[in-house]
Amino acid sequence: MIQGKIDFKSVPVQPGIISDIINLDIESSDYFQRLDDLIGSDQGVASLVLRVVNSPLYSRGNKVGTIPLAISLLGYSVLRSLALLAFSRSLFSETRHPEFRQHIWQHSLLTALASQRICQSLEGGKHGDEAFIAGLMHDIGKVLMFTQHPALYEKVFQHMTESACSSAQAEQLYFGFDHFQVGREAVKEWRLPSRFNAYMGGELMHPHPEEDGSSVLLSLVAANALLKSAGIGSHQTTEPEGRRSLLQSFGLDEALCNRLLDEEFIESLKETEIYRLCMI
Repeated sequence: MIQGKIDFKSVPVQPGIISDIINLDIESSDYFQRLDDLIGSDQGVASLVLRVVNSPLYSRGNKVGTIPLAISLLGYSVLRSLALLAFSRSLFSETRHPEFRQHIWQHSLLTALASQRICQSLEGGKHGDEAFIAGLMHDIGKVLMFTQHPALYEKVFQHMTESACSSAQAEQLYFGFDHFQVGREAVKEWRLPSRFNAYMGGELMHPHPEEDGSSVLLSLVAANALLKSAGIGSHQTTEPEGRRSLLQSFGLDEALCNRLLDEEFIESLKETEIYRLCMI
């Protein structure tokens, strides 16, 4: 247990709202009203939803000023992703530390966008919103550790750079626990679905089919590897052929690997409305 060292309730957006949105039954008769109540109960979530619905990506020319209208225009899947985005963004906004923003926030945001696109390629978008959420949340343990103990996590960054070790190894050295343990504890404390343990609570290596019935975990693993091998979220980059071999080892076909490894792919993620809204 790591409670006492990490405060899971001291976050800008209420975690209970996030878990309620994720667990919402879209087949229930009061689903629309319940979603309206949940989004409207947190200013950070509501303001981001309204900002996005009025952005060029979704705007139809008339300004949207209410959550019910935003819900009808965007739909549940998009709103669920935006709620998690607001939650993640609120945590990251507390620091301007350049290394933290590049290796954790930028990495998480780009991983979310890449994971969504990969999942859409694999299965036509059925679980694209969850792949986006998985990408946003996969390093949330690092976020909590850094925002609550910035001076100590500075030493983690320094040790990783000097010794070329993994973040988990450096975290164990200075904290006595790592971000995987924090991620698993967050799943429990925030009442997230148990499948989120696979996204937040372990090394993202080769996913096993029994761990996830969809393509979400595979998309997350591939997106995480793609970004880290490009030096986003890692201090090291990988040669192009090494990156290709890595992606192919996950079972991705040649056509998809070619698209992901095109130098324009990551740049296209940075051109999205979501990225621009959140990195400014």
